[in-house]
Parts: sequence; structure tokens; C-alpha cells
Amino acid sequence: MSAEKTLEILELFDFESRTLSVPEIAAKLQQPQSSVYRHMRVLKEKGYIIEYSPGLYSLGYIFLKLAKIVKMDINLPAVSQDAMRELTRTTGETSILLVPSNLQAVCLASVPSGHPIKVSSEQGTIVPLYGGASSKALLAYMGDHVVEEIFRSGMVKKHTEQTILNLDEMLGHLQEIRDQGYAVSNSEIDYGVTAFGMPIFDCDDKLVASLSIAGPKERLENKETVEIVNALKNAVEKIQNQI
Repeated sequence: MSAEKTLEILELFDFESRTLSVPEIAAKLQQPQSSVYRHMRVLKEKGYIIEYSPGLYSLGYIFLKLAKIVKMDINLPAVSQDAMRELTRTTGETSILLVPSNLQAVCLASVPSGHPIKVSSEQGTIVPLYGGASSKALLAYMGDHVVEEIFRSGMVKKHTEQTILNLDEMLGHLQEIRDQGYAVSNSEIDYGVTAFGMPIFDCDDKLVASLSIAGPKERLENKETVEIVNALKNAVEKIQNQI
């Protein structure tokens, strides 16, 4: 029971209650203050609690170390699978998880719909960063210097009539993506394919991946954009809550 009470004390701390006093903790747990003091002494000695100011306690810095260990062990495709399956069920379209890699993007995972489409969504496939909603949801948050480097490198080439080949046009387009929070593409890399993509950030607000859905233009034109975007947003939030 002692260990259980100690964990209950730690669980009282959250974003709204970042500092707590012993009387507050005792009241919340309906425990005598003397008992709470004993637990707090052990937690303080082990570094799990620090005395933020006289009489007020907060979580200790050891949790930063533990959080870093957890982050290192996170398997992004694994923690994304449930959200991606739900996204595909909800939208009826293929969901794709993409990560940036050396001025390109790599497909980390995908959940296909029952409707095959001509789109690069196999695991391990390398795709350009400058075309398609999946990629542009990444590029929009990687900084203008990355965009400029891609255009200077000669990597940008015409895939379809919709591929953006002008740097200034691309910079303006990426700003629009940031303003609305998601990217949309129609036949930019693969003819007849429409896609919607959103960035995924970790707990440090660092860009880690993008999540998108892709399908035939004719079918997606008959679906409500707001419903697609909401489904995508819900899936992204579920993944972000785990990383």
C-alpha cells in the first residue's frame, strides 16, 4: 500500500497543478499530513520531488531523464497503427505515415483502403518533399532554408501539370498550409490522386512525421472536406498523445 500511496501523490501533479503543498495533497488523498510527509521525504530523497519554494513541491528533474528514455523507445509506426486503421475506416481511403529524410520523405507505414490507387504508399518508398499533401505537410514546417535548398539542388522536376516548379510560388503555398493547418494536393505527383495531409509533432513541438489520406480524385471530390480534415485531425491528436 505504501508504494500505491506514493504513486497517487505523483499522479496529483498535472499541467494545472504543477506545484502542491502537503496540506493540499493530504486533502486530495484524504490522508493525514504526517503520512504524506513521510512519502514526500522519500520522493524528495530520490529526486522525484523538489521543493519548488518553501512548503510547495513540484516534480523533480529525474522525470526529464525518464521521458527521454521513453521517447527513445517509441516505435512511431506501432503507436500510429490504431489511429491509422481508424482513419482508413472513417474516410474509406488509404492512410500514409511519412517522415523527412535528407531533403526527401520516406513512407514509414500505410494502411490501404479496399480501393487500390496509384500512389507511392509502400513502406520504405522514397518520395519527393515538394509534391503531394503528405510531403508538403512536412515541408511547410521544415523552414524556408530547406525549401530553398531543395530548389537549388535541382531535385525539383515536373511530374504532372500540377507540380509546383517555382520557388516563390512554393513558399507562398507552404504559408497557406501553415495558416490552415493541413495540406491538400490534386495530381501533383500521381495523376488522378487527391490527398490531405497534416504534420505530427512530438511533446517538444518538434516535427516528426506527417499523416495523410489519399484516394482517387473523383471519389474524394464527393466527400466533405471538413469531415476529412476532422478525421485526420483526430488521428493526428491520438498519435501525438502517445509521443
